[in-house]
Amino acid sequence: MKKVAVIGSLSTDFVVTTGIIPEQGETVVGEEFATFYGGKGANQAVAASRAGVQTYMFGAVGDDEFGQHLIDNLTNNQIDSSMIKVAEHTSSGVAIIQVHEGDNRIIIVEGSNSKNETVDIDNHAEMLKEMDLFIIQNEIPTDVIEYAIKFAEEAGIPVLYNPAPIKEISHELLEKITYITPNEHEFETLFQGKTLEQALAENPNKLIVTLGSKGAIYHNGEQAILVEQEKIDNVIDTTGAGDTFNGYFASGILTGLSIEEAIKLGNRASGIAIQKKGAQTGIPKIEEVSR
Repeated sequence: MKKVAVIGSLSTDFVVTTGIIPEQGETVVGEEFATFYGGKGANQAVAASRAGVQTYMFGAVGDDEFGQHLIDNLTNNQIDSSMIKVAEHTSSGVAIIQVHEGDNRIIIVEGSNSKNETVDIDNHAEMLKEMDLFIIQNEIPTDVIEYAIKFAEEAGIPVLYNPAPIKEISHELLEKITYITPNEHEFETLFQGKTLEQALAENPNKLIVTLGSKGAIYHNGEQAILVEQEKIDNVIDTTGAGDTFNGYFASGILTGLSIEEAIKLGNRASGIAIQKKGAQTGIPKIEEVSR
């Protein structure tokens, strides 16, 4: 079975739904509270695992109750957690999400996600060298992202880089990446001054831009191809759509699908995921996607 290492964040999402936004110093009664597992790294790891790929998570949690729950969640999703560092005297990453009439207000505390270090890559070098693909996002320190990409290049391991949330990264480093999967906003920041058509043509079979409900677009070396998303009528929560796409796209590539077929697989999986609440709750298993 192919192996994928997801190098990224783990967090707990605390979601409060309220009909009234409190003013400063005011207390109001909310309507609903829910706790979900999150972090873009963990979300993508869950997606890859449910897609049937042997998945390993690299990251950090705090030495608190939430940290143990995050590790347990990985185990429950058949994800290897032996490369998870427990950062001492540090809280685990959390997101406080306030939902009012469909709009979100989010406060993120990086916590242990900021404690990932380049030396952690070195400490797990032997295991990482066994991987068939790295999946990397931007919710961990930039120096660790850059080090992981260079490590992968030296080891001959392809990299899927999801540049979310957007941050500065050198174009020299982008050249070392096998697949880049920005959304439209992230694309505009990464490829400033270039049209979508130009950037796709210059990065054939490498740049895959996700377009939300429209699907995703890439260039096959001859022409740009839009892989459309099926119409979804029952959209509940789009939080984990991109992460589901990336995990399933990675699994498709690892199991020998073409880029177009891997995009179709990611589209189908993300279309199912957005019909439930929570970033990980709705991520389907491969059996559901294959129906």
